[in-house]
Amino acid sequence: MRVNSMRAAIAAALVVSAAPLAAQGDIETVCNEFSGNSQAQSRCAAVAQAVDAAQPQLGILLAGGNPTLGTASTGGVRLGLIPRFSVTARVNVVGARLPDIREVQSSGGSVDVDEFRVPAPAVGANVSLGLTNGFSVAPMIGGFGAIDLLGSVTVLPLSLAGDDFGDNAYSWGAGARVGLMRESFITPGVSVSVMYRNLGEIQFGNVCESGEVPVSGNRSTCTGGGDFGEIDFGLTNLSGRAAISKRLLGLGLTAGVGYDKFNTDANFAFRSPVVAGTEQIIRFEDVEVDNDRWSAFLDGSFTLLFGSIVGEIGWMQGADPIGSFPSTSDFDPKEGTWYGSAGVRLSL
Repeated sequence: MRVNSMRAAIAAALVVSAAPLAAQGDIETVCNEFSGNSQAQSRCAAVAQAVDAAQPQLGILLAGGNPTLGTASTGGVRLGLIPRFSVTARVNVVGARLPDIREVQSSGGSVDVDEFRVPAPAVGANVSLGLTNGFSVAPMIGGFGAIDLLGSVTVLPLSLAGDDFGDNAYSWGAGARVGLMRESFITPGVSVSVMYRNLGEIQFGNVCESGEVPVSGNRSTCTGGGDFGEIDFGLTNLSGRAAISKRLLGLGLTAGVGYDKFNTDANFAFRSPVVAGTEQIIRFEDVEVDNDRWSAFLDGSFTLLFGSIVGEIGWMQGADPIGSFPSTSDFDPKEGTWYGSAGVRLSL
């Protein structure tokens, strides 16, 4: 009887270690299970904060400010059977900041986390296709209710940023823009837009560079070296924009505000020492991460016939740190994020 009980216990342990992990809460509370161990909780929070900070910064890298660089106006009059449209090639850049989870210093019960900075690029294309012309209330005052369909494709060349990141990631997006006023000689262009975007998986850090040995549940040991932590996630982004633009003698200015909601089911892992002196790896899967941010942007453009050269600068607000994030960290999540774009827009 005793032998059978031991066999049953061993089999149950193997099943637990081999089974995939279920969803493990949200990013604000996932580290609460270590509340009795302040160092383990701070280590967990440092990596969780990296997920929470990276998500909106990647989202604004994809979205940028203006969905159609250099203008807030819907397109002009349809040319016969050809709908009005514009195509934009653009490069977005974000001054990304994260807790540096590659190496964390521990002293007694405290954890010190440096800040990691990198200019993160994204290369993409946007298209705007006129659906309706709207209506006019007076000569040279029109475009009320005009609708443009919007689309985007983007690649994040993460391989250019170094070995700490995974493979390149790709994004697609779709949405619509509604004209409140079409730009004319006497009136500015005013519009609101909504877009949905989806980004594939990205990775930062590698917590175990060789094979892991399962211990139980979400814990394992590593037979080799690796970073202190790693994060792995994709994201969805719902972005809204309101903008106003005006051109004069080929020079144009566009100003706008944005509101973005980001959603992620993230995986992350960190190294945590145990009392016996053996360092364990603790993994979390499908942790829910939700963020929303306000932003503002300003475009400058120069137009020649059917083409425009455009530059953009923008800023996105920060947020409070997640619970138990080490206050001694060099990284301050409350700081905002600067971003910019440069591109060429062809319109017809």
